[in-house]
Amino acid sequence: MKTQHVESMEELVFKNKNKLYGAYLLRRNYNKQLLVALLIGLFVILSAVSYPLVAAYLNPNHFIHAGTNVGFYDPIAPPSADPPPPPPPVDPAIPERVAFVAPVVVDKDIETDMPTQGDLSGQTVAAVAPGDIELPPLDNNKNVIEQPVPKQEPWISVEEMPQFPGGEAELFRFLSSNIKYPAEAREIGVTGRVYIYFVVEPDGSVSNIAVRRGIGSGCDEEALRVVGMMPRWSPGKQAGVPVRVQYTLPVKFTLQ
Repeated sequence: MKTQHVESMEELVFKNKNKLYGAYLLRRNYNKQLLVALLIGLFVILSAVSYPLVAAYLNPNHFIHAGTNVGFYDPIAPPSADPPPPPPPVDPAIPERVAFVAPVVVDKDIETDMPTQGDLSGQTVAAVAPGDIELPPLDNNKNVIEQPVPKQEPWISVEEMPQFPGGEAELFRFLSSNIKYPAEAREIGVTGRVYIYFVVEPDGSVSNIAVRRGIGSGCDEEALRVVGMMPRWSPGKQAGVPVRVQYTLPVKFTLQ
């Protein structure tokens, strides 16, 4: 009776295909290679487990027999072969001091060469005449260089602003009574305000007078002249101390 050939899975997958391709060979030999790998792994495990037993059987000196003394030693400091020498004997002639001996206080006069107040009371002190003391000559011709003290920057606004004597009403009365309208400005009809900048010093005097904005035709020069004639102001104060304060004053020129 003729047996029927049963195709394997590999043959069914690669039927009518190129079986020389590497995947066919790998699938066909997979079971055989897996079995070989399992056998090799099992052999390695058994060898690792049985190696200590075989080594102990072949070298019987590793076993500790009954009646053998087992000792321990320090690998860092190995035991010395010679015992340490005994301490030297104590000399009985040297007394043994155990307790602290307190010092003995003796009441005794201390001799010194320092004279007492009674010895000095009978002595006289020689007075030194003023002429016996030599003083270095005083050089009155020595030049003294005085460093100029720089003025502080003027304040823009302070707690107590500077004030013209009598207030603003007296200030405008002073300006109107002293300003003379320039002839050039009167002829061409120039009118307007000239803004004069100045600084009120701590003593009330006026300095640094300049035209901030003018209208020309001689009005700027006339305003400068009259502001320079002003009396001392009441100085501005910051924290109760007089300081320099800048001030801008408008001087009005109007034709009537």
